[in-house]
Amino acid sequence: MGACKRAVARACAEAERACDGALRCAGPPLFALGAALTLGIARETVDATARELRRRERATLASVVATLACACAANALFNHAMCAWTKPGTPKDERARRAMERRANETRREDQGETGNALRQAIERGRFCETCDTVKPDLCHHCSVCKRCVLKMDHHCPWVMNCVGARNYRYFFNFIAYAWVGCAFAAIGGAHVLFGANEVGPTDAETLRRVIFVTVMATAVLCALGFMVYWQAYLALTGQTTIDYYNWMDLNQAMKARGMPPPVRPPFDQGAAKNWQEAFDERGKFWFLTWAAPRFRAHSGSGVYYEAYGPRQL
Repeated sequence: MGACKRAVARACAEAERACDGALRCAGPPLFALGAALTLGIARETVDATARELRRRERATLASVVATLACACAANALFNHAMCAWTKPGTPKDERARRAMERRANETRREDQGETGNALRQAIERGRFCETCDTVKPDLCHHCSVCKRCVLKMDHHCPWVMNCVGARNYRYFFNFIAYAWVGCAFAAIGGAHVLFGANEVGPTDAETLRRVIFVTVMATAVLCALGFMVYWQAYLALTGQTTIDYYNWMDLNQAMKARGMPPPVRPPFDQGAAKNWQEAFDERGKFWFLTWAAPRFRAHSGSGVYYEAYGPRQL
């Protein structure tokens, strides 16, 4: 029985490594496919849908659809590239190390001379990564695809060839949000061409085929991204990540099973507005607008969170 369990464990480990390798290999072609879809939908919307709307004397609608489709495509491509380029952050980054050292100094039992107390606590709580040889703060997880620990890790996304974490979450969310909005306008314009009134004569067959194609593609991407945008917005507003959301749900279920009252809110929830500001690193007077603006600077925070020190990052 022991040999059988070991064989199953080895097979599972091999399968996991194969999946990780497949995700790494799928990254570049999926990144290129995402960029090509964004460019293709925007181009066909402008060249086919908007042109047909103008022919039908719907110039205002054509201008709105073309302008917004192009603007959303440009922002989506920018954030797509920045999310792939920007490192999500690791516990070994300089800012993260300083924050973790402050935390270690505050928790050290100086009266007993126990300088390794913080490290022992991390090991006991399973917050030490032997692969990376580093302590992991809360919300930090090891990515087997990238082979590194990622601060405030949400998930590994092959479409951006990168993990989504503390430093590049803004770019990831804006990428899918702009792509979703752009596809919505492309689909609206196509629907007007396909189902709207046509009082100026039949549409050219080639133009009609192109409009059908771009409308179907835009609608498909719209549906595919719809849940993702909703889910990520929910996580940003509640101060969670995808991984830790499920950990929190498991904790709630375990506490309910023991007859204990579950936590009222996630441990890092500061309220919707503050959660959003922290996720997008925008706290100015017009943060509710600037979070969607293109920006080259990555998240300026440390990316280090500890539940014992409150919901804000150190």
